[in-house]
Amino acid sequence: MWSLSKTIAEMNTYDPALIVPVYFPAVTPGICRLVISLFIVYPLSYIHRELVHRKAKTYQLLYFLVSGVAVIYYVLGKAILHCFLNIMLVWFIKLIFGPCRTSVVLTATVTMVYLVVGYIMTTSVEVYDVVWTMPHSIHTMKLIGLIFDYKDGNTDPAELTEDQKKHAIRDFSLLELLSFCFTYTGGLTGPQITFTRFRAFCEGTMKMETDETGKPDSINAAVKKLSTGSIFLAAYLFGGHLFHRDTVVSPTFHDHSLLYRLFYMSGYGQLALTKYIGCWTVMVWGCMLLGISYDSSLPNKWGALQGVDIRGHFLGYSNKGFIDNFNLTTKYWFIRYLFKRTREWGKWTSMMYTYVFIILWHGVLPGYWLAFLFEIPVITAEKQFARSIYHYCGTYESWSPITQTVTMTAARFARYLTLGYGIQPFILLTWQDTSHVYNGLYWGLHVILAVWLLLFNFCIEHRLPPVPRYQKKDKIEDRDYDELKNQEGQSTFSRAK
Repeated sequence: MWSLSKTIAEMNTYDPALIVPVYFPAVTPGICRLVISLFIVYPLSYIHRELVHRKAKTYQLLYFLVSGVAVIYYVLGKAILHCFLNIMLVWFIKLIFGPCRTSVVLTATVTMVYLVVGYIMTTSVEVYDVVWTMPHSIHTMKLIGLIFDYKDGNTDPAELTEDQKKHAIRDFSLLELLSFCFTYTGGLTGPQITFTRFRAFCEGTMKMETDETGKPDSINAAVKKLSTGSIFLAAYLFGGHLFHRDTVVSPTFHDHSLLYRLFYMSGYGQLALTKYIGCWTVMVWGCMLLGISYDSSLPNKWGALQGVDIRGHFLGYSNKGFIDNFNLTTKYWFIRYLFKRTREWGKWTSMMYTYVFIILWHGVLPGYWLAFLFEIPVITAEKQFARSIYHYCGTYESWSPITQTVTMTAARFARYLTLGYGIQPFILLTWQDTSHVYNGLYWGLHVILAVWLLLFNFCIEHRLPPVPRYQKKDKIEDRDYDELKNQEGQSTFSRAK
């Protein structure tokens, strides 16, 4: 018994999840295991291509279930039982109540209450780590969306929108449910995969480009995505030596110059975003290699499940552009299952309901409320400013090349600073740490926004022509997501035309 314990201890000594944090302070053992699990996607997808691709549906489902459970167990250990319990609760709701509104309400309530209680039990404000609430949050969205689709599949098609008809299902089995939730292509960190896409892939009915052997012709696209994701993860690892939480929350942070504090804060915020970009990009390469991310209607046919539009994210020059190009599959889920389905309550009511759900889905600490609600005045001010600029200075196309270059450079620089400023509550989470950082910057952006909003509404808006109301044949709830995807990367200036 003693020798076995000694052997296990020696194995832990060489565990990368314990070694890496010694040299990279921004990384915890949990995060290290998470990153390792992302790269495990490659051998799993390769095995699927070689041995399971185009096999019977049952074999596909079993492969995704067993491999997905193994990956999540490696990261979480016994805490994976929370995921099983959450899924089984929804399965019993489905069996008892069937495809009805009650099932949707109960599923949303049970999964969200379980998630929020989990946040209360596990949330740490000192350091970000990976706990069971991470996959639980992904499963919560999957389960709610699946029950919505199940209800739609048993509803009169005349009462559904085109998008709802596209994703509606008549029924699903327990094996399908477990495989859908635990699949290694999105059971831990996302991306959000619709059940209809997952089922079509397992049944072999998804059309995609193949090579001469009949396998998805996606290796080149997957390798490019892996290289990009690896660069971002490496930047996050090494960036932890330059930008660290302990610095921004320390009492001595205020001793530095205002310029130093401003740029350090922005750099720390950008480093936090790099972590998410790296994880999502590495994960989607596994989806590409597998072939489940194929969509012939997109410019990048293998990029239907990408979590971030990297080009739009870094070349954009507005905070609205950042939102449009970041966390894409999750954003589409919120639009499809929350915002569009509550539009009948009124635009602002629907928007606030969606915001509250998003905030609670992320966590219970005040930093999430501060970060997400801060988006509203920032985006509003951007649109107002762009509208004013076009009225007094003419359209963007009418400017000289030098003016265009200077303006866009200034806009990108302002976006860099405002994004780093606004994301601080999301990173620091507590009011004490957030207010400490903002006190060091004299709440500068808050003051600027307050002054601008008052100035625009009382002194500028009445001088501008009214905003034209475009007549659309289809209401927003009937628009498909291809149209929304085509709008990604547009700037505030282009939207203001």
